[in-house]
Amino acid sequence: MQHKPVVLARYDRFGSVTRCLHGCIHVQLGVTSLTLTEGQYLRFAAMINDSAANFELFRHSQSEIDHAGGG
Repeated sequence: MQHKPVVLARYDRFGSVTRCLHGCIHVQLGVTSLTLTEGQYLRFAAMINDSAANFELFRHSQSEIDHAGGG
C-alpha cells in the first residue's frame, strides 16, 4: 500500500521524523538515520518516552542529593 509522504516532526538544526511512500518511519538525527516499520516506531517512541520520564526522576534525585550536600 502506498502512503502519502508526511513530515511528522521537524526540529531545526536537530532532526526530523517522516513517513515515506512505503509507510516506513524515518528518524533523522544529524548524520544518524533510523528506518522503522510503524510498529517498531511506536515501540521506539514508547521506549524514548519511558527513558525521558526515568531521566527526569534521576535528575530530580541527583538534585536532591546535591542540595543535601551529598555530591
